[in-house]
Amino acid sequence: MANAAQSHHTPLDVPASPDEKSSVGYDSPPRVPSLTDGDTASEITWTDKEERAVVRKIDFVVLPLLFFGFYVFQLERGNISNALTDGFLKWVGITQDQFNTGQSLLYLGIILLEIPSNYMLQLVGPRIWISFQVLAFGLVGTLQAFQKGYGGYLATRIMLGVTECGYIPGALFIISTFYKRSELATRNSIFFIGNGLATATSGLLAYGILPMGTRFPSHRGWQWLMIVEGCMAMFVALMLLLLLPASPHCPKPLFLPIRIWTPQQEKILVARMVKDDEKNKRSNHRLTVKDITGTLSNWRVWPHILIAICLISQTGALGTYGPSLIKGFNFDTLTANALSSVSGWIGLVTTASFGFISDRTRIRGPVVITGLALVWAFWVAFQQKSLSTDRWLKYGLQIMVQGFSIPSHPINATWLSLNCRSPQERSVAMALFIMSANSGALVGSQLLRGDDAPLYKRGFKVCLCLVSLGLLVSILQHVQYRLSNRRIERRKEGQEESLEGDQNVIEWRYTI
Repeated sequence: MANAAQSHHTPLDVPASPDEKSSVGYDSPPRVPSLTDGDTASEITWTDKEERAVVRKIDFVVLPLLFFGFYVFQLERGNISNALTDGFLKWVGITQDQFNTGQSLLYLGIILLEIPSNYMLQLVGPRIWISFQVLAFGLVGTLQAFQKGYGGYLATRIMLGVTECGYIPGALFIISTFYKRSELATRNSIFFIGNGLATATSGLLAYGILPMGTRFPSHRGWQWLMIVEGCMAMFVALMLLLLLPASPHCPKPLFLPIRIWTPQQEKILVARMVKDDEKNKRSNHRLTVKDITGTLSNWRVWPHILIAICLISQTGALGTYGPSLIKGFNFDTLTANALSSVSGWIGLVTTASFGFISDRTRIRGPVVITGLALVWAFWVAFQQKSLSTDRWLKYGLQIMVQGFSIPSHPINATWLSLNCRSPQERSVAMALFIMSANSGALVGSQLLRGDDAPLYKRGFKVCLCLVSLGLLVSILQHVQYRLSNRRIERRKEGQEESLEGDQNVIEWRYTI
C-alpha cells in the first residue's frame, strides 16, 4: 500500500451459503451485508487507515483467543515433565521406559486422528470444533491427576492425544482465513508463541503449585498442578465459544450478541482477503477425497514434513526431560522447574523476531535455514560439554538449544502454507504438517531411554543427527523452489511470446 490516503477497489461476489454447521444442523449465521443493497457484485473502497483498524481488531480478538488455546494445549501436554520432578513415576507405579511408551501413545493418537479431525472441522465449523476440543482436553487434563498404575497412565495419555488432535491445524486454518499472505508469518509466529509461553511459564507455575502438595496434602503437588491447569483450559474453551468469530464471511460470535466489526469493516474484512487471493471469495471450502489425494501426491509438501519431524523430535526429547536434566545438573526440584522456564522466554523472543524478519523480508526458506543452523551449532557445543562439571555451562547450552529450536517451526509452517495453491490443499497440508510434528514428538519420546541415563550419550547423538538432516533438507527445499520459479518464469515468457494477449499464462510462483 502506498499511503494512508490510498483507496482500494475490489469487486466481490460473496455467496449466501452458510459458513458452518452446528452439531445439530445448519447454523444461520448473519451474512456480511451486501456491498450495495441488492447487489453482491458491487465495488467497495477503503483506505489504509480503515484496513489497519480492521486488522487491529483481528489482532486483539481472533489471534489472542487462538493463542491462549495453544497456551493451555501445551500446558496440558507438557506439565507431565514438571510432574516427573515431584515423584510422578514412583507414585503412579511406572518405569521411565513405560513413561516413554505412554508419551508415544499420546502422539500416536494425534497422528492417526489428525486428518479425520480436520474433516470434522470442515463439517461442523472451525470455531465449534476447536472450542469443543479445548474443553475436552481440559477435562481430560484435570482428570489425569487421579491416574494410578500403568494401565491408567496409558489410558490418560492416549485420551489426551485424541482430544488434542486437530487443534493446531484448525487454528492455523482460521488464521489463514483472516490474514493476507503478507501478514501470515508474523501471526503464525505469534500463535506459536503460545507454545513458547507455555514452556516459559510451566516451570514457574510448577514452582508455585507443587508446594500445594505440602499445604493441602489431600493430593500430591503434581496432582494439584494438573487440576489447576486443566481448569485453565476449560475456562479458555468457554472464551472461545463466547467470543471467537468463524470467518470473515461470518464475523459474529456464536453466542454473544455483540458486533466486533462495524458493517463497513465487515465488508472490508472480506474484500481485503479477496483482493489478496480470489480463492477467498467463497465462504466455505469443503474438502473432497480429491483434495486429500492431490495434497498427498504433491511431492513438494514432503520436505516440509521431514524438516518438522527432524526439528520436533529433538525438541520433544529435551522438552519432556528438560526439568529432570536440569535437576541432574545438581539443582533442587523447585529450582530446576523454575530454571527450565528460561528456554521458553528465549523462544518467545526468537520466535517473534524470526516471524517479523520473515514478513519484512518476504523470505521464508533462508529464515528456516538460519534457525536450524543455530540449533545445530548449539547442539554441537552441548555435546562437547556434556561431561563438564560446570553445571551452569551445561544448563546454559541446554536452554539455548531449546530456545532456538522453537522459531523455525512456525516459519516452516508458513513456508508450506504459502506454497499451497488452494484453501483445501492448505487445510490438508497443515493437518499433515501437524501430524509430522507429532510424529517427531513420538520419535523424541523414545530417544532418552533409561539404559542411557543420566548422560544420554546415545540419545543426544541421535538428536544432533536429526538436526543435521533437517538443516540439509531445508537447504535443498529452498534450492528446488528457486529452480522451480526459474522454470515457471521461462515457461511464462514462452507463453507470452507465443500467445500474446492470452490470459491463461502461468502466474504461480513458489514462495522461497
